[in-house]
Amino acid sequence: MGIPSSRFDATDPFAQAKLQMKQAETVLRQLPPVQREQLLAELQPPIPVRQSSPAIETAVTMVTVKVDEWDGGPAARPTAPMMMRRPRRIVGTIPWQWRLIVAGIRLARIVRKSAKQQMKQFNKLQRQMIRRVLPRHKAMRGARVR
Repeated sequence: MGIPSSRFDATDPFAQAKLQMKQAETVLRQLPPVQREQLLAELQPPIPVRQSSPAIETAVTMVTVKVDEWDGGPAARPTAPMMMRRPRRIVGTIPWQWRLIVAGIRLARIVRKSAKQQMKQFNKLQRQMIRRVLPRHKAMRGARVR
């Protein structure tokens, strides 16, 4: 029993609908012409009268107004774009003591990070040396027993 691969085809989302259409077309071709036309006439739905619903209607209604005193020039003066003023942090002068403290904090972070990396590398080398040199009854994983 075979499963049609078109059912699981993710590249074509309409594969199943296409398959059903093909099946319906083959059935229609097999019908006699008179019966086929009668069936197609029954299947054609009448065109529904569209009623506008308030949810779909546009929110703006265009209206023309007669203006007697307009000379044909620009209707309104373009206004200057509004400036957005964002509050800025007021930066005062920082005393040299604070600058020294900030530099010390940054230096401490850098030294701590460097020491951590070196310690990690040293421990790794130490483990490798222990694996190579020391004979063990039960060797570490990956080490050879002598």
